Amino acid sequence: MMDVDITVTVSKLNDYIKKLIENDEALRYVYVHGEISNWKIASNGHAYFSLKDDNSMIGAVLFADYLKKLSFTPKDGDEVKALCSVTLYAPRGTYSLRVYEMSLKGEGQILLELEKLKKQLQQEGLFDISKKRRINIYPTAIGVITALHSAAQKDIVTNLKRRYPIADIYVFPSAVQGDNAAKELYEAFMLSQQYPLDTLIIGRGGGTSEDLSAFNDEKLVRAVANSKMPIISAVGHEIDTTLLDLVADKRASTPTGAAELATVDQREIEQRLSDVIESLKTNLQNNVGDLIETVSSYKESLIEEIDDMISNKQNIILLKKERFNSLSPLGILSRGYSITMNQDNKVISSIDKITEGEEIITLLSDGQITSQVKHKKERK
Repeated sequence: MMDVDITVTVSKLNDYIKKLIENDEALRYVYVHGEISNWKIASNGHAYFSLKDDNSMIGAVLFADYLKKLSFTPKDGDEVKALCSVTLYAPRGTYSLRVYEMSLKGEGQILLELEKLKKQLQQEGLFDISKKRRINIYPTAIGVITALHSAAQKDIVTNLKRRYPIADIYVFPSAVQGDNAAKELYEAFMLSQQYPLDTLIIGRGGGTSEDLSAFNDEKLVRAVANSKMPIISAVGHEIDTTLLDLVADKRASTPTGAAELATVDQREIEQRLSDVIESLKTNLQNNVGDLIETVSSYKESLIEEIDDMISNKQNIILLKKERFNSLSPLGILSRGYSITMNQDNKVISSIDKITEGEEIITLLSDGQITSQVKHKKERK
């Protein structure tokens, strides 16, 4: 070994290295790409964390003034790009990064921009519940926008035909992922607006957030907000929510669910009709029974009224008969009187109308007597 005459303290060595690092132009301002870990905010408002990749890790600090200027809230696992300078903490001899700016990188940046667009559209009222329209579950025509010959198309069309076969189905094919998906979805949507549809279903099977990105396209979402007919979205699974889901009138987590929202099941209609018919039968039977009972009651009442009328009429007839009998000659005869008639059956009302020796007939209440006039005398 060669002789070394220079002896320094640890502090001096660290100070020397610190100056070398801080005076190096290449290390004064540098962008570092890494993943956040051990994110913590101290009581003084400064954030302390590490940036790492697959092989290395380095400590970092983001002072409170710079933290306030970030457009997102950092957390462990975020992949970021940080503008920083390299420094050395002399007391411990460790170097670290002093961060001035930081932004999400890759998918994180996309999510940040998506959240920004979501808030903007929400503030404009595109997602308001008050704007949601009712779905006509007895449609004449239904439109479907999805990938041609896809599993989603098969599920939607099959279930629509099974549930409500009398509706016409129009399929507007479009790519549902990839670079051209947003453009094709928009064109398919604009084409659908030219048809007399009761409902339009826009859907696909599940996928990653990247696969569903076309359904977050601002142009498509704004167009759907002004749709002529109600929209049912069927994009991805329950855990995935796109901007199209938020602007649609109804959201289904699966293509099959969209078909169920768009139509009533014909078996439900058949059951309802059966229930209605059964109810009508029951009501008719009850009404007929009530009618029979009412008629029977009226009949009894009418018979009673007729009997009363007949009885009253009979009593009137008897009274009139008695009165008639009391006024008739026969009635008079029954009280001890008699009627005298000549041979011509004419009543003799005066002695002047009869001569002595003439035969006369005397009517009594129980018969008659034939006699001859021997003598007549006028009453004075």
